[in-house]
Amino acid sequence: MSRNKGRFFKPFMLMLAILTGVAVMPGNSNGKTVATVQVENKNGIVTAGNGTYALSYDLSSGRGSIAWNGVTVMENFHSAYKLAGQEATVRSTDPATRTAEWTKPETSIYGRDEVKLTIKTVADTGAVMALNVYLLPDKAYFLADMSVTDPTAAPIEMLEPFEAASLDLPGGSDKRVFTTPYSNNFDFGVAPVHDFGNSQNGADRFEGEQLTWQKFNGISHWVTALFDETSKRGIVAGAATAKKWKSAQRLGEAQSENGPLSAFALYNWGGSQSGAVVESDKFFVGFYDDYQSGLEEYGKVYDTGEPHLKWNGSVPMGYNTYYSHYNYATAEAMYPMVDYMAKYLKPLGYEYFNLDGGFQPEKGLPSEEGMKAFADYVHSKGLKVGGYQTPFTIYDAWLDLPIPGTPYTHRDICLKDANGNLIRTYLGTYAMDVTHPGAQVALRNAIQQYVDWGFDYLKLDFIDMGMYEGQHYDPSVNGMQAYRIGMGIIRDTVLAAGRPIYLNESIAPLLPAAFAHGRRSACDTSIGVDGYSGIERQAFNTAASWWTNGTLYEFNDPDMIMPENFTQGFWYKYTQNEGKQLATTVAMGGGHWLIGDNLPFLSEERMDVLENKDLLAIVKMGKAAKPVQMPNVYHKGERPPSVLYLQGGKGDVYVGLTNWSTSEDTRLTVKMADLGLNPHAQYTLTEVYSGRTLGKFLGEFVYPLPPKGTAIVKISNGGSGKGDNEPVNLALGKPVNVSSSWSADYDGNKMTDGLLNTRWSAADGHTSGEWAEIDFGQPERLNRVVIKEHKGSYLQIANYALQYWDGSRYVDLTKGFTVGDNKIINFKTVTTSKIRLFMTSNYIIPSIEEIEAYNVEGNGGPVIVQDSSNSGYSWYSDIRAKVQRMQVFTLKNADLPKLDVYIYESYRNTVPADAYYFDIVTLDEQDNPKEKIFSASLPAYNIPGSDSAYSIYPRLTNLDTSKKYGLILKSPSSVMTPTTDNNYGFAYSDGDPYPDGYEKLSLDGGVTWLTENGGRRDLIFTLYSNE
Repeated sequence: MSRNKGRFFKPFMLMLAILTGVAVMPGNSNGKTVATVQVENKNGIVTAGNGTYALSYDLSSGRGSIAWNGVTVMENFHSAYKLAGQEATVRSTDPATRTAEWTKPETSIYGRDEVKLTIKTVADTGAVMALNVYLLPDKAYFLADMSVTDPTAAPIEMLEPFEAASLDLPGGSDKRVFTTPYSNNFDFGVAPVHDFGNSQNGADRFEGEQLTWQKFNGISHWVTALFDETSKRGIVAGAATAKKWKSAQRLGEAQSENGPLSAFALYNWGGSQSGAVVESDKFFVGFYDDYQSGLEEYGKVYDTGEPHLKWNGSVPMGYNTYYSHYNYATAEAMYPMVDYMAKYLKPLGYEYFNLDGGFQPEKGLPSEEGMKAFADYVHSKGLKVGGYQTPFTIYDAWLDLPIPGTPYTHRDICLKDANGNLIRTYLGTYAMDVTHPGAQVALRNAIQQYVDWGFDYLKLDFIDMGMYEGQHYDPSVNGMQAYRIGMGIIRDTVLAAGRPIYLNESIAPLLPAAFAHGRRSACDTSIGVDGYSGIERQAFNTAASWWTNGTLYEFNDPDMIMPENFTQGFWYKYTQNEGKQLATTVAMGGGHWLIGDNLPFLSEERMDVLENKDLLAIVKMGKAAKPVQMPNVYHKGERPPSVLYLQGGKGDVYVGLTNWSTSEDTRLTVKMADLGLNPHAQYTLTEVYSGRTLGKFLGEFVYPLPPKGTAIVKISNGGSGKGDNEPVNLALGKPVNVSSSWSADYDGNKMTDGLLNTRWSAADGHTSGEWAEIDFGQPERLNRVVIKEHKGSYLQIANYALQYWDGSRYVDLTKGFTVGDNKIINFKTVTTSKIRLFMTSNYIIPSIEEIEAYNVEGNGGPVIVQDSSNSGYSWYSDIRAKVQRMQVFTLKNADLPKLDVYIYESYRNTVPADAYYFDIVTLDEQDNPKEKIFSASLPAYNIPGSDSAYSIYPRLTNLDTSKKYGLILKSPSSVMTPTTDNNYGFAYSDGDPYPDGYEKLSLDGGVTWLTENGGRRDLIFTLYSNE
């Protein structure tokens, strides 16, 4: 039986459709030919299409197929649903009566002239399964949903509009699948169709469930693509809405290389629903000559069905407390960081100072007052303040606490299982049941607090827990619906604030996407997976989710930018190249640039990344770069995409280039046509990090990168095309004398041979007092030295000094702790015939690939002007509680860009409860503290276990050289231990190594100060000046 209900057609077209079985769209008035949707029922075979795709359905069997440009891509699909608690599914192929009808809705949000085709399967029981397909002219996609009408109102737990035995692409020599994760606890992935590889794929995680690296189960959550990397053609299919259910796709591995998938299904799942009619969400199926364009259109179509939360402000740029301080982020530690950011980064566009988990409000104030006081302080500096919430999480300590304004406790609002037990999450906490009235009050109050405190940004973490299935207070609600209730409360509370508040999702499902401005693209950058570093993991997830930026969300969040990653301590901190790899990932990632490093301790070359105006201009665009090619990343272990690009203003294109190899050079070839540029036009290329103009290029360019190297190239019209001359490496080919060598293959001259695949290594067991001297053979003017340390599993050099020969002795230019694979040391120009790197101490035998020396016009940097570290010294660890120590010093120049203080930790079985603070103060006439002019803090785990020259960058200027100053070492909230164990330590000398000052001791938290050893005791420290 076939019925056509196209009652909105013109009379003639209606009669034609009835007579021929073809639904013809009215032509437009200007006479141009337009694509039409055609539907026909001929002898029980229903066909529908728009010229790009065609659906064919056999009403006698309940099966259908889909063709793309005349070639069948999906064969023998059927529809199905599953009753709760039943193993078997009810299928459209079961014995039933089937009918087809099509109508033209009066309006459609997806476009004009939409046609709705409905295929009904009526079982003998009276249950009706309806498959609805929505077709549009001039679109490469169709939409679909389904419903079940059952007189028994039996609960349904799965709806599957399309299940097929195969899915294939016409032609293709490199067919792959693109899969998306349930939440960013998991990962995007790409794999060959015949070898899905492995993954940690999963969905809701409960207590005790461990992530395991195992064969990929073929489940893509939310959306997937089958594509050919060679031709770029692809099929994109996924959830067009996520309002009623969770949504997924089931993929079956091909039986042969480039063969068809052995299974394919689109389905809704998650809990159950019952009623007279149970409906699915909408689904999207599209066919594209460029699958990347298909993913982008998919994002736009989803955004049409449920628009994302718009943001009219600028891209969030600023700082976040988490990675730099974790639980040591006290208000006392963060107030100085606010000052530092306001003074040095605010002029560059940095705006947000965001508190994360672990923040502790000001001591002595009630928590609520402390939060508001901190927000007020941030605002007083002309900045915005961000906060942190885990809105759907309930902690053990909360269970029996009452919920103000309700008769409930937090135990009452926990989600329960079928047996009434509280459900514990993968964090060991409890999940909130947002359908409970008490939970809704608690949630609204929690968000309203941040509104009342004046916060401008709110990070929502672990919100995947709001989507758990369980026995909800409202039994008619499933996990998706509960999640939407909770997120709706959060969104509506924020929107009612009367001022812009940015909402950002952290650990969160990809969909639904209408409740926040931004979402994290991946898991924490600090967490790697199966041989991928955390940086690589962030890079491939960010690259794979470019299409969500501006569609599902206003901005993607590629996590924080950390040039060094202090919190990992010596062993795991990033090298310079690794930090820059992350910078490329984040800057090209789509609209978040939050610093996660300890700002006052970042060396100049690492700080340069954060202050690079051309790089920040990319960030401020809020665009996400897409990969030129999508490797078989994650599932099959290939590296992340090496080439990404995004469109800038005025026709500019920015290209991110990264060599993910840790040992091999590479030369990346980039074709202009792949970037959407005219291959026959000339373009001017400029590298963003260095600012160097590379020249004019036609058709393509080749960019060499060392291991772990990265660059961002700006491609522009116009410009002279004249490339900048690179500075000459004055050390290249010069002889090198060393203290020792591992062997002839690792001799000193390897450091100046210009090759990164050769290196010098010290002799076995030589971990202290090693040195390398470069002899220029004649006096040379120098103001920059670059050291490229070899990093195996870890950094190797601990304490070092860079020295120059003044004709009679070596003079220290700079000192420090840790070098790295691209340590750039700028300094005031000196004339010398030799330089020496003195490696005072090393954790592993030192090994260096290259040392380079330059004279760069206009360059300069800080040099040592006062130093108490050149004679022997001792060490002691009593900095805790009320015990403080202060070094009195004077200044020879009016600036203090950098200082080194020799510190360590004495942890044995616990770590101090507070951070290690370093205050610079002015002094009164009795050399007691008068005014604090700088403060910084290092949390535990950041500090070496033996005395080391830890560099601090106060960047102070316009100081009074006639005054005395003090450097105070303290940890005021640490416990007063009975011994020197588990404390912060310092180096000192009783030999009066610094005659212009002396050390003082306070035992009462800085109220009074004592002079020790007759004023002959000094802390070991070094002062620098740019003057």
